[in-house]
Amino acid sequence: MQKHKGIVVLTTLPSDSHSRNLIFMQLLLGEMGYEVGAIQHIQSVVLSELQNYANQHGFKQIMPLLLSPITDPLNHSVYSADIKYEEKNLKLTASMIFHKQLALMSPSIEKLYIVSPNIRLEKRKVKSSSNHLLEFSQFDMEIQNASMHEVMDFVEMLFKHTIKAVKAQCESELQLLGRELLDWDEPFERITTIGDSRSEDEICQEVTNSSSAPAFVTSFKKEFYDLEDPNAVGIYRNFDLIYPEGYGESLSGAEREYEYNSIVRRMEELGMDFEPYENYLSLAKLNHIPKTAGGGLGIQRLIKFITGKRNIADVCLFDRSVESPFTF
Repeated sequence: MQKHKGIVVLTTLPSDSHSRNLIFMQLLLGEMGYEVGAIQHIQSVVLSELQNYANQHGFKQIMPLLLSPITDPLNHSVYSADIKYEEKNLKLTASMIFHKQLALMSPSIEKLYIVSPNIRLEKRKVKSSSNHLLEFSQFDMEIQNASMHEVMDFVEMLFKHTIKAVKAQCESELQLLGRELLDWDEPFERITTIGDSRSEDEICQEVTNSSSAPAFVTSFKKEFYDLEDPNAVGIYRNFDLIYPEGYGESLSGAEREYEYNSIVRRMEELGMDFEPYENYLSLAKLNHIPKTAGGGLGIQRLIKFITGKRNIADVCLFDRSVESPFTF
């Protein structure tokens, strides 16, 4: 605990998930309510600034979808999030990757973003509960005819703008939380993994623990829709943005596969079932899938970093972390 202007502030919660939720709700209108309010105010500023900045740079906002016949298959195993509606087999949205590409078929939309709720039923054995939610939101963006470097440029400007806005508008909230944010005037480092035999996790862990500023890490073999360089087999046109101070991954992005034969080859490599993707593949076969690049910024992870919290559940009003007992 610490005192701030006569207010007792809880800086940590018990590690036991059930106790965390009960104590959190008991204190919501008492001592801890001040800290909760500070975090929610910062989150409001962050959401406003992300959207305003994108609007000012020619992006159009589209509405999120929660149900679809296809969604992001992800590059790691999760529990199924399928439902049946009458005779239709539907999935809860893991990301809107395919819908972003489809929306950019419109000649009147060149850049888009979505504040997109996502459901990813992560397995506790493979995902850290301190940084993963079963239900979270992304600031998801996509740009027609963009390169990965153009997207990285925009992401860096967006991130720096948002941090500066929070520092200007949330000084008292940051003080209450005991968080001091730095200014990063230099360009974010861009670290290639080409020729590095270590795993993605090993490389990103080293970067997050050793960097004093956010950094991009490029070229991992990840999702089947991340573009493989047509001129260099085994080189992928994708990137992660990694937070400093041990906070881990902020964002994943890439140029996208858009040519039918390449999409099919990448799906075959993973042994994927083609049937659910029949409509998507038919458009690709007709050369209707546009060339795009983009990424998705995890909003709760951004709030976690800004507020200096080490457990992602601490920035959520209602815990939806991997270890959540779902008290409410």
